[in-house]
Amino acid sequence: MLNKRLMALALAALPATDHAASNPWLPEPGTLNTAISYVFQSADRFYFGNQLVDLPADREQHTVGAYLEYGLTDSIALDAFVGYSATDFTETGPGGSAPFGAGLDGLTDTNLGIRWRALDELTGAPVSLTFRAAGIIEGSYRTGALNAVGDGSSGGEFSALAGRYFENGASLSGEFGYRTRSRPVPDEFFANLRAGYAITSKWGVGISYQVAESLGGIDIGAPGFSFARFPETNEDAQIFGLDLSYRLPLRRPFRLTGEKT
Repeated sequence: MLNKRLMALALAALPATDHAASNPWLPEPGTLNTAISYVFQSADRFYFGNQLVDLPADREQHTVGAYLEYGLTDSIALDAFVGYSATDFTETGPGGSAPFGAGLDGLTDTNLGIRWRALDELTGAPVSLTFRAAGIIEGSYRTGALNAVGDGSSGGEFSALAGRYFENGASLSGEFGYRTRSRPVPDEFFANLRAGYAITSKWGVGISYQVAESLGGIDIGAPGFSFARFPETNEDAQIFGLDLSYRLPLRRPFRLTGEKT
């Protein structure tokens, strides 16, 4: 089987999974939370079938994003993520047959979600458990290259999120879900896991692991494969990440109704 797997190490100014992922905790009703993130990713190897192959150059990606969430009720919240990403990969494909794409950039896929909290650790449950449904709106980037910002396809995703805070400042959270997008991009299962620690009331660090497993799709090197068909590939991706976060203190929550608290 000739599938595509990318292995990357990500260093983030804010958790990459904070944009509508791996976050089972909801904001207070009537409050709007915002976060600005910067994520750097780099990969130097990929699987060509079962063989681990070195890329002719590092594939690097820089992403700046904005995440917003608004608490509708004690158990329902809305969230959104939009960003801009740029990738760099200057070498050509195997044998110099075709370019993977030098510099590609554009708006990332927009993710709009709604979360419903089924269990809350603050009311005696062993964990906080939340279910999420989201729509995906394709971005403005160009596809058809290994270093494309995304697959250029709209769709939706459904997931279950669980997490728990501990008295020593540590936290554990995870998300497990299913993502479907318009053809020819194959559906996929995905999971996001994160362990965090609050150093102070403002500073935090964390480590994360993200995985995605495609269901079907064309194999790299298979009959009919071409660089233009990268969005169709059977992709199994793994990303390990480290993050550093800083919480900006607010004097009062922001309410869409304009009320002061």
